[in-house]
Amino acid sequence: MGPRSPVIAVVGTGAEFPCCLSPSTDAQHMEVRWFHGNHSGLVHYYRDSKDYLEQQRPEYHGRTELLRENITRGQVALRIHPIRLADEGDYRCLFVSSTYHNEARFHVEVTGSGSTPHIHVQTDDADGLKLTCTSMGWYPEPEVHWEDSLEQHLTPASETKTTDGDGLFEVQTSIMVDKSLSANVSCFIRNPVLSSQKGVCVSLAEGLFPSSCTWMVVLAVLVSVLVLAAAICAVFLLARKDKGLNKIRKFAEDIILDKDTAHPYLAVSPDGKCVKSVTKKQDVPDKPERFDTMPAVLGRNRFSSGSHYWEVEVAGNSKWTVGICVESVNRKGQYISAKTQSGFWTLCLKDGTYKALSVSHHVLQVTGPLLRVGIFLQYKEGLISFYNVTECTILHTFKSEFTEPLRPYFYPEPAEQRAASHKKPGSLQTFGKTQDAFSCSGCCPSPPQ
Repeated sequence: MGPRSPVIAVVGTGAEFPCCLSPSTDAQHMEVRWFHGNHSGLVHYYRDSKDYLEQQRPEYHGRTELLRENITRGQVALRIHPIRLADEGDYRCLFVSSTYHNEARFHVEVTGSGSTPHIHVQTDDADGLKLTCTSMGWYPEPEVHWEDSLEQHLTPASETKTTDGDGLFEVQTSIMVDKSLSANVSCFIRNPVLSSQKGVCVSLAEGLFPSSCTWMVVLAVLVSVLVLAAAICAVFLLARKDKGLNKIRKFAEDIILDKDTAHPYLAVSPDGKCVKSVTKKQDVPDKPERFDTMPAVLGRNRFSSGSHYWEVEVAGNSKWTVGICVESVNRKGQYISAKTQSGFWTLCLKDGTYKALSVSHHVLQVTGPLLRVGIFLQYKEGLISFYNVTECTILHTFKSEFTEPLRPYFYPEPAEQRAASHKKPGSLQTFGKTQDAFSCSGCCPSPPQ
């Protein structure tokens, strides 16, 4: 006898498929065979108290185990770990001896409950916001919907579902909102097999919306008056933006770089405020906390509550990544991309393009080169906002749910790239706390070689 209803198996986890004799009979000296699909699809073969896996299908090598604690009562189970999408389908379990032959058939349905969604907040040109919700690792094709604070469904502006190399679905859906929707907006992604869903909520605080200045224009107005009005409006806007940024700066933190985390090809200044790439590998101890693949460094600061703000000077660099990461981020061995699914919330410049790194990269529309980036973390609210300090505008906002300490993250332009273009070594410098620091500009002193 086998399972009477389909067995639900979740991608990436283990699943057990029971099979037993009825009436109860000792099966220690029987053959027990498991097949997926036809007779040639051998999954596992047991005989005379041993496993024989020479004829096992290659895709099951190292993934199967026969659980036989109760085999004397005719009860066994096949464990497969980890489950893959290809494991879905019909299975047969056979008990065979010289005097007995019987089998059970059952169906395995594979599903995947994806990652917790992330909401990315971007301003648009119409005095509103574009919210983009992304998630990955779903199967079968998930259901997606947006809700307001009254649990009313909202119509998305766009929605795409694609599959990755493993056949799992990646979801990206966007919605446009304005100030009239001044409440919470939630994005939900639902697994139809498990009847479960994951969601994320963003609070549409007024500060997220772009400031605007509108003027009543009379048809007969003189050109000179229009020019004067435009100049006044620009000054008014800048004053409003500066005031908003000053409100955030009251949360300023003094960010000190942790040299014990710095990759050997990075040099940190004596005051811990600046980092640059070097062409010669530094003679530093190989500590557990040190990056050995990604040429990056973390700040000493650890944030697990409250609001925190700092600025990073990026002027003069043609490639960089800055932002925040979880403290437990992988620092050894395999190179990982600084994306949200790896525990990073970052902005980068690469090949002349500014991007917010997430499941799908968000290209940022930036007028002129960025000179200084402001980073504002609101831990409890799950918000990380990046600012163009020169223009006093929001570049991008990540929405997530934080469950562990976060640390500032810095990835300066590699020294060999600078050398190839005959440029002096580039650097990243942090600013915080004192008001004077916010108005100063310059390159950091050269660290000792």
